[in-house]
Amino acid sequence: MELALLLGLAALFTSAITAAMGVGGGVVLLALMGQFVPPAMLIPLHGAAQLMSNTSRVLVQRKHICWSYIRPFAVGAALGGALLTPLALLIPPEFGQVLLGVFILVATWRASWLRLANWHPAGSGGITTGLSLVLGATGPLVMSVLPKGQWPKEVLAGTHGMAMAIQHGIKLVAFTTVGFDWAAHWPLLLAIGVATLAGNILGARLLQRIPEEYFSRILNLLLSALALRLIYQGLANLNA
Repeated sequence: MELALLLGLAALFTSAITAAMGVGGGVVLLALMGQFVPPAMLIPLHGAAQLMSNTSRVLVQRKHICWSYIRPFAVGAALGGALLTPLALLIPPEFGQVLLGVFILVATWRASWLRLANWHPAGSGGITTGLSLVLGATGPLVMSVLPKGQWPKEVLAGTHGMAMAIQHGIKLVAFTTVGFDWAAHWPLLLAIGVATLAGNILGARLLQRIPEEYFSRILNLLLSALALRLIYQGLANLNA
């Protein structure tokens, strides 16, 4: 019961962050859960928490989802999960963290170099989903490939939530096929589910209060901080 309460509070806090800013909560939640959850349970339970968080975010922001982007993204995500996972497993996680951090920095501050706006949604879905099965919390990566400059903040938050729900749903299917016992952890999952819904309602209200002209600036700074953290962790693990 104590663990369920702790994880519920963590899910409430991080869901509010993600609902307000569109990104960041998943990485923070992974770090917090790592303090309480055994390694064998960490990635599956984090994936379940993120699926519930993003599903409730989709419910709150359902009127703002860009479905013309999501439909091909979902097709690419399904193919990417099936085809890219064996290749992604060959990448050492530490090296992958460094590459991911560098990519996010370039995509955030020099997107013209990558021409992300020209990426087809199916390609974005395939690549990011394949990486998510290996690297875990890839919310910043997905945010970096969305056409941020073309959408209002509500559309960006809602569409990102839908994209992440698709990715984490695929991740849960993958863990189920290898025999993870979800029923054994139902108290934790229930606490996380209730907390993420409350956090998303709170975060949606905070999102409405953030002026549009400040939203992009704050989001870019948050993405950069998360990218630098990934690079630091990767380099530290490579040198360990």
